[in-house]
Amino acid sequence: MKTTEKKSSFKYILFIISSFFLYIVLTGSKNLYVAEKTTLNTLGIGSLTELAMTMEYYFYAYAAMQVALIFFIKKINVKWFLTITVSLSAVLTVFVAFTNSIVEHNVIYIANGFLQAGIWSCLLKLLSAKLPMRYLPMANKLMSAGPAVAGIVSYGTAAAFGDAWRAPFAFLGGLLLFAVLLYFYAVSAVDRLPKDVDELVIVKADGTREAVKSREENDFIHLDSRVRVIVFYIVSAIMSFFVTSLFFMLNNNVDVFFKEIGGFSNDVSKLLTIFVPITIVVGPMLTVNSCEKHKNFILVGGSYFGVSAILSLLIVFFFDAHIVFSMILLIAFLIVCNGARTITLSIVALKMRKKIDTGVLSVTLNAAASLASGIAPKFLASILDNESLSANASWQISFISVFALNVFIVVAILLIELWVYLINRKPKKQAA
Repeated sequence: MKTTEKKSSFKYILFIISSFFLYIVLTGSKNLYVAEKTTLNTLGIGSLTELAMTMEYYFYAYAAMQVALIFFIKKINVKWFLTITVSLSAVLTVFVAFTNSIVEHNVIYIANGFLQAGIWSCLLKLLSAKLPMRYLPMANKLMSAGPAVAGIVSYGTAAAFGDAWRAPFAFLGGLLLFAVLLYFYAVSAVDRLPKDVDELVIVKADGTREAVKSREENDFIHLDSRVRVIVFYIVSAIMSFFVTSLFFMLNNNVDVFFKEIGGFSNDVSKLLTIFVPITIVVGPMLTVNSCEKHKNFILVGGSYFGVSAILSLLIVFFFDAHIVFSMILLIAFLIVCNGARTITLSIVALKMRKKIDTGVLSVTLNAAASLASGIAPKFLASILDNESLSANASWQISFISVFALNVFIVVAILLIELWVYLINRKPKKQAA
């Protein structure tokens, strides 16, 4: 019996690790194009604007496919869907190494946008459906750290190969193919386990063994009607958009901050930027731990965004006081904000898996987040590019905008908590 339990545990852990590995390799291979943009520009393959448009086209395709997934994710075999689409994406990523024009890049990345759109929602859907409750915290921590680790993969791979821009695409494309095959094996192994995955075996004082149910989700949001479920989806998507905007407004312009306010060279700014994902990976782990201790993840999110609001206000006044101090404030803000956005990124979907369809919710939230990740950095960049303002003035306006958005999010969370309190006071209805 003990051997059987160890084998089951190994398969569940392999399933979690392979999901995480697949996500960071795929996202790292996608972001590699951003990491290589200066080299591609130097070689005359495209201007910086043209190279940026390649990723813009990617996100348009990505968002369009996510909208489509909302309607058919319940009807497809997710394991085979991911295996086929990601395998094709891996091949296309390798093909980038053999291209010579921006037009070829546009075509490949538009295709990859469609092929890669299901990665996050499908991974969460299978993790939610196949993992026993006791493994969800581990899955949450790893998957929430995925975006930050993917940044290390993309920029680290680009730096490792230097100016040889073709080799990184071939390398990560091949690694992506290996990752999806490993994932397929891990999911298949879990599929062969007994279906009563939410049972634990405990050893009692007298030495006998007893099967007990693992703890389920706390029912602190009564989604017992169709209207409440729809409202929950809409509110969650709106919050995902604003929360993601808050994070990416600064995260995607850190290198510019290091250069303009810190006075560092391009090379040093890029080197410093690589270390940002390494530090902010702490945030999701803290949030997951907090949500394990406190069932109301709405209030947990409110407290985290309250802290980030204080940090963003301090940045408004002290961002140019001393570069070391301003860097500490900026990174602290990104750590807290990255941790808080984990709630919309994965915690909500996994915690509410008994009340809503994890796949549909995660693809809805990810679609909103994808939109924000394209819009928010451009918004901040438009302020920074204002030639009528000095560098200090443009950054001060930018940080005031960040603070204002942060306060808006805190107020919105308080209103959402009030809504939850009011609906929970009403008698529970039969689910529609």
